[in-house]
Amino acid sequence: MKVWPLKVKFGLYSAGLAYAAVLGFSLVLMPIIYHHQLTELDSQLEDNAEELFRDVENFKGAPQDYRKGFSERFIPVALRRRYLQIMGPEGQVLHRSANLRGMDIAAAEQGLRTIVIFDRNARVGSFRHGLLTLHIGTRLGTIEAMQEDLRIGLLWSLPVAALVVFSGGWLLARRALKPVADLTSAAEKIGVDQPSGRLPVPPGQDEIARLTVVLNASFDRLQKSYEAAARFSADASHQLKTPVTVLRSGLEVLRDTEYLKTPEQEEILELLKQTRRLSTLVDDLLLLAQVDAGRLKLEAGPLELDTLLESLADDTEAACLTQGIAFRQNWSRGLRAVGDARRISVVLQNLTENAVKYCTAGGTVGIAAEPGEGVVRIRISNSSPAIPEKERESIFERFHRAGVGENIRGHGLGLNIARELARAQGGEVRLVSSDGEWTVFELELKSA
Repeated sequence: MKVWPLKVKFGLYSAGLAYAAVLGFSLVLMPIIYHHQLTELDSQLEDNAEELFRDVENFKGAPQDYRKGFSERFIPVALRRRYLQIMGPEGQVLHRSANLRGMDIAAAEQGLRTIVIFDRNARVGSFRHGLLTLHIGTRLGTIEAMQEDLRIGLLWSLPVAALVVFSGGWLLARRALKPVADLTSAAEKIGVDQPSGRLPVPPGQDEIARLTVVLNASFDRLQKSYEAAARFSADASHQLKTPVTVLRSGLEVLRDTEYLKTPEQEEILELLKQTRRLSTLVDDLLLLAQVDAGRLKLEAGPLELDTLLESLADDTEAACLTQGIAFRQNWSRGLRAVGDARRISVVLQNLTENAVKYCTAGGTVGIAAEPGEGVVRIRISNSSPAIPEKERESIFERFHRAGVGENIRGHGLGLNIARELARAQGGEVRLVSSDGEWTVFELELKSA
């Protein structure tokens, strides 16, 4: 279903309403005009009948008995183009106009009616005066032609009127919605990197101005809540580092104690393993807290990627050997990018560790890099089952581990940290493909 902009909708609604109004008005007006013209024509026919009867009465030498015939010289010149049929007292036809060509237009009752004469509609009236009965009529061509002109005019004018109203409605809506467009543009700039931005309050005290004030107040509350949450996360992570470090040191001392028995040493090693995981989690949370608070310190600059990629390849190949999976590498030499080398290393380490962790048994992990238009793309791939379509964006969310078995270590933070660190340097991390054979993630950086 296509979603139209509000300006277009307003224009279409205005045009539709105007079209319906004009059409309805026309449907009412045309019958009124037709009835009015018919009434005037009936009045003319009545006047014509009275004129003929009056002339017959006042005509010198007019016969007293019309049974023997009716001379055309008794008919006024103005009426000789009408359909005329004059009948005597016994119903005999005294006169029939030549344009009737012998057609009988007599009616049993007096009055006005519409009949068809030679395939044309005609208005005919029957009038009696003394011994004479007059049937007089005329074609409705003029009235019908005017009705046809009105219909054609409406057919042409309705689309034009609708287009004019649509254009006017669109312009009015555009002008009326300009404050909303300005608010939308300002709202798009408010985010984690600029939480203090606010919407411009339009002049006046209309509904939009009041809504803007309310939204700005809501943004103030959200900013305070966000800053409080970011401070809490950073402070909590920082406070956890010291006791976790002390705990880890104490466990390492206990591990090296000679008098411990084997079961106790194994227990100490398991506790030390969990402490390392906790230490890694604390470091990750502290890093994310710095990103959220906008306090992440970056030392960005031009850097050669060869050394970084070679070191990454060595570490990844060693991890692959441990897991019994293959490793391959392929990148163009001399690639240069802009960024913080330490942070980029963290991004690539998270991506390669993720690739090794989820690679199928006996599969392959690969590292490739190539230049693009103003960017450098580094791709980390592994052979793995396809990631479900509905989860392909969720995998970048924090603590997301849908479909991951308990036997796979991790906290669901690696991909989120990789994307946040890449975006902080003007780059991006994305899932390129996952077709059931290969899953490919890509780090895109600005080229130097």
